[in-house]
Amino acid sequence: MNQRQAVAYIGAYLWRRERLGMLFSLLFAVYLGVINSTTIGGLLAGDENIPRALNGLVDWLNMVMYPIFGMVMNKSAWGMWRDNYYSKRIAQWRTMPIPVASIVWARMLQSAVMLPVIGGIYLLAQYLFTPGLREYVTPMQWIENGLIWMCYGVAVLSLIILMELGYTGKQYCLMYFGMMVAVAAIAIILTWQGVYVFRSVLDIIKDGYGPAVLIGMAVLAAVATAAGHQLTVARIRARSLPL
Repeated sequence: MNQRQAVAYIGAYLWRRERLGMLFSLLFAVYLGVINSTTIGGLLAGDENIPRALNGLVDWLNMVMYPIFGMVMNKSAWGMWRDNYYSKRIAQWRTMPIPVASIVWARMLQSAVMLPVIGGIYLLAQYLFTPGLREYVTPMQWIENGLIWMCYGVAVLSLIILMELGYTGKQYCLMYFGMMVAVAAIAIILTWQGVYVFRSVLDIIKDGYGPAVLIGMAVLAAVATAAGHQLTVARIRARSLPL
């Protein structure tokens, strides 16, 4: 089986098995965008009744959720701690045989399709349900903001896919939750120093520097994806897989 056939086969398999999980991820994005709208509107309006710490919460949500939009929320994903399902699936594909590079590319392509769709729905929900946001930035500026965050999500996803495919279920869970704690610590420190990432990105775009930042983030995403692919392929080849 050549690489093109293998990627097509895995892509069709993932769609059949995980389409309900993709739908759940999309519905969760809509829910999050709606409930987050009140907080964002108050922060942009300078409402003194809203604690400053909520800036950190909004930053943390954005730094965490954009990579998650490229992941599938299903039974297998939630059960990775007790069931090494993804490792077993890779072992099965390797016996077919499917090249390791094709397995990694197929998983990355899945995220590349999911992230713009689900992330786009999230952005649309926020913009529609937050009047203060519509007053603060134009639709085109909000799209720039979304593209910048999506590039960030792609870069982080390259690391998450390495953890997902390159390690056992328990190892993945430990590393993933460790990463969530690290992101929370970064958000807390930045908020304590008066640096609000979500607001800063919007202000940079309003000042006319959005295209330059977007180009830089796109380059970062491309480099991270290429490096993540090579590292994940090498990691899968080096690890022992359950039969």
